[in-house]
Amino acid sequence: MTTEMKINLDRSLRSVLVFTAVLLLAAGDPLCSLSASEERIANQVGFEKDILLLAKGEARSPVHRLSGYDEDGYQIMANGLMVSVPWSRSEQVLWSLRDKLKPWKYMAFIIEINNTLKIDKIGIIKGTDQYDILQVMHTNGDDDDVSHEEVIEKLKGWGKQCTFEIIGAENDWVEIEFTVMPRDLKVFADEIYDFSPDTVDEGTGSLSVLIKEITTTKRLMLLWN
Repeated sequence: MTTEMKINLDRSLRSVLVFTAVLLLAAGDPLCSLSASEERIANQVGFEKDILLLAKGEARSPVHRLSGYDEDGYQIMANGLMVSVPWSRSEQVLWSLRDKLKPWKYMAFIIEINNTLKIDKIGIIKGTDQYDILQVMHTNGDDDDVSHEEVIEKLKGWGKQCTFEIIGAENDWVEIEFTVMPRDLKVFADEIYDFSPDTVDEGTGSLSVLIKEITTTKRLMLLWN
């Protein structure tokens, strides 16, 4: 065996050892594998295990079963996942998950914003129709006589005038981010107030501030408290 062959063999062996070491480290990292509970969740909701590993790795926290709502407002187990994320990382994790899950035909969205604990929760469901998010959370404004069906109908109507993505939802709120803004924000703000008074009364405080926030953030959160 020539000296050159020995050097190449030595390099190859070192590469194999490094790769093996990386695999062993990953195997010992709880974020790189699923717990028995997470394995059960994967089977219960029918998700690929790679999806749970992706969610767990991005969030750096365990994966739990998603809770949705029924038509009476009671929480029920939904076919989805939930991860908790520190407030400081929630935007980054949300958009990273949305981008990486899209080719797999899954959707990520905020389901809880906890300003006290500074911990947000992100839900993941299977599908490509963003209105399925509202179906799972049964988003409605029943206290203001706005039904679940009317919430979906209103958003679909707005979707003909502008373009947006549903990035968060719960039983009594939904948040959207515009990719194409409404043409007349004053008219749009008036329509928002008619449909969701709490968005202004318990949120921005005035229509002028609402318009400013939409312009600045390209976002809108509809509330029914």
